[in-house]
Amino acid sequence: MNEVIVGNICSLGAMVTDSVSGTRKKHSEILAVQIISQLFYGAGTIILKGYSSTAQNLVAIFRNLAAIKGVKHKSVEWSLIALGVILGILWNNRGLLGLLPVLANLEYSVAMFRLKENTKGLKAAFIVNMIMYSVFSFMIMNYVGAAANIVVAVTTAVSLFREKKEPADKQAADESTCRDDPE
Repeated sequence: MNEVIVGNICSLGAMVTDSVSGTRKKHSEILAVQIISQLFYGAGTIILKGYSSTAQNLVAIFRNLAAIKGVKHKSVEWSLIALGVILGILWNNRGLLGLLPVLANLEYSVAMFRLKENTKGLKAAFIVNMIMYSVFSFMIMNYVGAAANIVVAVTTAVSLFREKKEPADKQAADESTCRDDPE
């Protein structure tokens, strides 16, 4: 029972950092804050024995770092995506349920590398990712993680909805500030 409590406490830390990431407007800020949440989630999934998810947390850290640094080599991008799938399958100790984190990471990684500067698209992909992780978290008794992922999905959806209501000129200005490389 202590493992469940400690794993859920780790998820509480992830919930706070993910909520912050969902409100960021710059691509690099979203990804930097998500690195911290991946550390919390990784600790929780190790404790709760959801190892396929731990593999995804590890790969997500490297994926986010590559994206923040502006690594645009397709070989690096696809290697990280393949690494997530391979490690997730190899470390899967939960059967079909253990594939949910693998699919969630695959979906978000592809979106992150393909949408690069599209903050709205990145947030939409993050919502899908959070829903898949919420199901997995619930099944491994990570109740805080499951609730956190739902809260983060809703927080991100609200942020995305508010951005759509902004005037077109403001959106264009915001999108131009999301670029990591100067023009």
